[in-house]
Amino acid sequence: MKQVHSNRITYASASGLYEECDALYTDQPDLWLAVKTADCAPVLIASPAAVAAVHVGWRGLQNDILPATIATLCEEFALSPEDLHLALGPCLSQPNFEVETHFSHYFNIPHADRYFVNNREGHVLMDFPGLIRAQAIASGILDIHFHTVGRCTFAEGDTFNSYRREKSSSRRQLSLIQRVTG
Repeated sequence: MKQVHSNRITYASASGLYEECDALYTDQPDLWLAVKTADCAPVLIASPAAVAAVHVGWRGLQNDILPATIATLCEEFALSPEDLHLALGPCLSQPNFEVETHFSHYFNIPHADRYFVNNREGHVLMDFPGLIRAQAIASGILDIHFHTVGRCTFAEGDTFNSYRREKSSSRRQLSLIQRVTG
C-alpha cells in the first residue's frame, strides 16, 4: 500500500499497489498483504475469516487507524474483537521516541498519560508499543491475543532500518500476512 499516515482502510481483492491507505484487509485466501515500516509499527491482524496489515504511526494512532480496522473486520466478517489476534512488529521503543510534552494529549486512550515519561524540559519519552496495546485492548482485543516482538528499530541498527536514526534513508522493513485456508 502507498502509506500516507492516515486512517484510511482498504479492502484488498487482488495483488497490486493500493493507493493512499494505511490498512489493508482481505478474506481472499493466499493473498499476501504487506506493510512497510522504519520506526512506525506494523500491526498484523489474523482471524479465521480475514486478515489485515496496518501501518501505525503516531498520526495513525491519533486518528484511530487500529480501532477502525478492528471495527471494519468485525463488521464485514461477523467477528468480535475476541476473535482477532494481533502481532506488533518492530518499532520505536520508549527510550528512543522523544516527543514534545503536548503529545500526551493527542491520544484518545484510557490513561494515556501513563505512557509518557518526562525526559528533558518540554519533552517526554513516548511508549509507542504500550499505547498501541492499550488502544487494541480498549477496542476489545483480548490481552492474551496481543503479541509483540518487543524489538526497537532505532536501537537495533544492525537488524532494522530506522528513519529516525538514518534521517534520509528510504529503506524499510516489510511485514507480511496471508489468510490460509484448509
